Amino acid sequence: MKLRRPRRAAEAAARAAVLAGATAGVLCLFLSPAAAQERSWRIEEFHADIRVLESGAIEVTETIRPRFNGSYNGIYRTIRVEDRINGFRRKLRLSVEAVTDADGNPLRYETERDGDYLNTKIWVPGAVDTVRTVRLSYGVTNGLRFFEADEGEDGIVDAYDELYWNVTGTEWPVPIETASATVRLPQAVGGVRAHAFTGGYGATGRDATVDVTGTRVDVRTDRPLGFREGLTIGIGWNAGAVRRPTAMDRAGMYLSDNWPLFLPFFVLAFMYRRWNERGRDPEIGSIEPRYEPPGDLTPAEVGVIVDNRADLRDITATLIDLAVRGHLTIEEREEKDYTFERRDNAGDRLAPHESALLRAVFGGRRTRRLSDLKDRFYKDLPELKSELLATLIEHGVYTESPTIVAGKYVGLGFLVGIVIFFGGLLAQAVLPLAMGAVLGAAIASAFVIVVFGLFMPARTKKGTELLRQVKGFEEFLTRVESDRYRRKISGPEMFEECLPYAMALGVAGQWARAFRDLYREPPDWYHGHALSTFNSHILVSNLNTMSAETHSVMQSAPRSAQASSFSGGGISGGGGFSGGGFGGGRGGAF
Repeated sequence: MKLRRPRRAAEAAARAAVLAGATAGVLCLFLSPAAAQERSWRIEEFHADIRVLESGAIEVTETIRPRFNGSYNGIYRTIRVEDRINGFRRKLRLSVEAVTDADGNPLRYETERDGDYLNTKIWVPGAVDTVRTVRLSYGVTNGLRFFEADEGEDGIVDAYDELYWNVTGTEWPVPIETASATVRLPQAVGGVRAHAFTGGYGATGRDATVDVTGTRVDVRTDRPLGFREGLTIGIGWNAGAVRRPTAMDRAGMYLSDNWPLFLPFFVLAFMYRRWNERGRDPEIGSIEPRYEPPGDLTPAEVGVIVDNRADLRDITATLIDLAVRGHLTIEEREEKDYTFERRDNAGDRLAPHESALLRAVFGGRRTRRLSDLKDRFYKDLPELKSELLATLIEHGVYTESPTIVAGKYVGLGFLVGIVIFFGGLLAQAVLPLAMGAVLGAAIASAFVIVVFGLFMPARTKKGTELLRQVKGFEEFLTRVESDRYRRKISGPEMFEECLPYAMALGVAGQWARAFRDLYREPPDWYHGHALSTFNSHILVSNLNTMSAETHSVMQSAPRSAQASSFSGGGISGGGGFSGGGFGGGRGGAF
């Protein structure tokens, strides 16, 4: 029995505690109704003292008098410090300098970024059923706007500066009984004019009194501001007294606000270094005139060496070269069509790309019309270009195909652009990014890589020496009409031998003019109309026409085979509104 007494005593004590707690709760509900009432607060007065400095910075002191009904710890003031304009960031460079009470005693505060806002949390002692005064002082280095004269367009006649400032913000969750602002400008300022806007965001109400006295502007609302209503001021003055940011200043701030735009500069530096290490040819040396094609190079090979590309001009130059060497004839037909006829010349050795071209044109037949190749020949172009580049690699001109090298960098450019864009989308969750800047950085970075990629194919030392010889031969073909080079012309046969090279290098017109009086007989490999007054210039003109038609036919493909390609002016004049301009934001109590 003695062992049970403590247990019974404990149970009785527990029942008594529960009963006492319930009784206390009921008594609190009925005897203390004030404790059940909701807290409330409001802003009795909001005043901003703003001083514009000659440096272009502004100093702001906000005096806020909140009335607390109930017990509070303090208030917070949230100011918008970042906007998005056409997808790009504009950041307000604001720094909190001091927070005090009415007597100048410092108050405890904390600041932190909250998205596009800077939140200042302020502890207010004794915030219980009373009115307290909080003074928040901060500086802004880029809070002004600067306008140039534009001869009356948009209402702007003379250059002027402007303070377009959202005094209170339009996001307060409580009314503001009185809002006012005093703006002091530098003494040298002239032509001061001002106006104010009241109401919710976007409103153009003018329920405020504006007084301009010299370089001082006083603004006071004529009525209380309701829930989510605010006061915005626009003050303009003649340019000259306040320092304006330079173009370098503006560019620096713009890039700082939109830091992803720095990425293309890093990409540019990286790609330049890589090109300098891997894409730059060895020193070419001095170029001396050369009076015959270098080595055993074909016209197409010469064309590739000059620009690192195997293009249609090289293919058509090869076709004409094969005709000159007796492998085919070209006959002009009606309606810009041509007939190619195969001829046997077993004694002339063909390069791989030349054999591939004859197979693509004739396909085992003896004759073929150019029009028959339409929507067919495009399938053979990759093989022709591949054979041509493989021959040059075999000759030691390149270590890797220029097309493949350039293609790798084009692909890398698109990949980097995609990574930057989608990386920016993901990073938005933790970083203040503007997608306009991210997209611009992605496009610019991809563009830099692609452009450098086109110049990345590098020639070997042997290839550079051949380029030097080709350049010397090109100089001779280009300036053959001069007295110095005309003496090197050996006879009419020289025209045909060098004509395909001149076409591959794009200087056939100059080459033809030099032989106008020497080359008077039509060649046996070209049969055309109206050759009764034949000369070299007429032949080249006809061949250029044929080349243009050939280019069109060779690259034509059926549709199914083609890849688808994917404000008003004047101190915020007609464009001003409540909630516009810098600053603003909201506040609250805690």
